[in-house]
Amino acid sequence: MYTIDIHHKGDKGPTSYSIYKQKEADEEEIKYSHWRKAKEGEYALSDDGFVAKVINKSAYKPTSVYIRLPYGYTFFNPNYTSVMLNASGRKANNTISGKTHWEVLSKGKTMNNLAMVYAQTMDYNKAIEHVIKEPSDNQRIMWKRRMKKEKFKDMVRDELQKLLQDHGLTEAYTLDLLEETIKKAKDKGDVTNLMRAVDNLQDMHGMKDKNLIKTVESLEATSNVKLIDELREEEEKLIATRTTTKEEE
Repeated sequence: MYTIDIHHKGDKGPTSYSIYKQKEADEEEIKYSHWRKAKEGEYALSDDGFVAKVINKSAYKPTSVYIRLPYGYTFFNPNYTSVMLNASGRKANNTISGKTHWEVLSKGKTMNNLAMVYAQTMDYNKAIEHVIKEPSDNQRIMWKRRMKKEKFKDMVRDELQKLLQDHGLTEAYTLDLLEETIKKAKDKGDVTNLMRAVDNLQDMHGMKDKNLIKTVESLEATSNVKLIDELREEEEKLIATRTTTKEEE
């Protein structure tokens, strides 16, 4: 069993919800039904065998039902059984897929268009103005903050690769320029400007990053989620990530 704390709007403090494995719920003599049939306030069984209380359930005409549990939510048509609801494997409880908000956002058309325009302008404001129709000040701040994330930089790099390929500025071409620079340097020629161009191309290709090894250490823990083991000992978890970079040997 584990618990998830959710601070509902208007409440002074968070509400703690217990998530049981089906066997644990049976041992606790908790009455539950399949999540499609469970009503708001009742316990529901997920498709992967977890039991939790239904926080909200609403019907929308003509045939759409919304159901929310502590670990996530979904919409389904009561006349069909194709939609599955699983508690495990979720990274977030505020998206329908269970993926993080950023993972969902990065797959969207707006974010991809911003990456494409930014790759050509290298200007946050110009990219936002081009993609977002009459953006408000709050929208500018929001999108600019998202564009400064590491994932967006990867998206921009992919767009740059396409542009470089279209202009024949491939990695092979960059390496040829580097070789030419070395030859001129040996001849004591002035290679400062050429070296800067090669350096920029290497950055755009991400060629410098290929000589680096990134080690990511993750320590799972949360202040809001309490995990309780078979001996019913409580422990808190905190998610901390540290990334270190070193030269490849």
